[in-house]
Amino acid sequence: MDPRHFLTSLDWSSAELRDLAVTALRYKAGGHGRIHGGPDFAGQLLGLLFFNPSVRTRVSCEAAMAKLGGSAAALAAGSDTWNFEERDGVVMDGATQEHVRELAPVLSGLCAAVGIRRAEKMSGGASADAAGAPWEELRKDAFLHAFARHATVPVVNLESNAFHPCQGLADMATLLELRGEPRGERYVLSWAWHPKALPVATPHSQLLAAADLGMRVTLLRPEGYDLCPEVMGAAQERAEAAGGGLEVTSDREAALSGAKIVCAKSWGRLDAYGRAPEDACPEDGLRDEWIVDGAAMARTDDAHFMHCLPIRRNVIATDEVLDSERCAVAQQATNRLWSAAAILARLLG
Repeated sequence: MDPRHFLTSLDWSSAELRDLAVTALRYKAGGHGRIHGGPDFAGQLLGLLFFNPSVRTRVSCEAAMAKLGGSAAALAAGSDTWNFEERDGVVMDGATQEHVRELAPVLSGLCAAVGIRRAEKMSGGASADAAGAPWEELRKDAFLHAFARHATVPVVNLESNAFHPCQGLADMATLLELRGEPRGERYVLSWAWHPKALPVATPHSQLLAAADLGMRVTLLRPEGYDLCPEVMGAAQERAEAAGGGLEVTSDREAALSGAKIVCAKSWGRLDAYGRAPEDACPEDGLRDEWIVDGAAMARTDDAHFMHCLPIRRNVIATDEVLDSERCAVAQQATNRLWSAAAILARLLG
């Protein structure tokens, strides 16, 4: 029987995801020792493969496995490992030394599950590789899906080019924790300026999390900064099926009015993928207009502020917002632990 993976929340129903979020909060309510009422993973190992930096994701996964009685081994790809190849039929006489066809079954034999973080840059550096791949190529998440095809244990997406489902589930748990039953309430996912063009994986998963809870979701962004049309379409369908809806606007005053949740996040334009860094950066003219400050939050209905972290203070949001009692970013980050535990318990239990 093929293992079930956690690669995107779109592979799971809204009801299943809510159940995972409720499980996460139940684990959290039990305190900070060993999780009671969960499976016992004594002697089992979670493999973690990181191609990108990580703070919350790595620590939350390692802590979750420990609280379930198991352990974790984290590897930094490129420094702790060989360079991996996922394409079939390639003559491997270049920079890659190991194919995913060997890597996935070997790690499957050593680990009970494998978590992978791999997100390519939107644009390249100052070398000859001055531009990255276009969105239509990167959205395929080729390495992640190739690994999952050849693995015989569950694979967890710890952030790819297209999705960050672990963050999405933690956000869902936080929304339930903050609002009780948030169905029908106003949730605003607000774009914010950032000095670099950031990927769309996290906002995709945050949008879907609120939609799966049946919230009235507003995607607030400048013209030209829409998320992937297929993801937006799926979010709208799932929101409406759960009793909510989705609207897209650039009108900040109207969007923030009556909001119960404001979640800020930066992301680059989809057409910025594959361009040189200087061409991909967000327009400077948007910087002051799109920061989340006290005036923006004052337009809401006493909303909580959320952000996935790390956050650049006084760029994405002001000190006034981040230091207020309505700021939930630390709570949101802590819930990464309990949501990771819920995912592992479901996949391995």
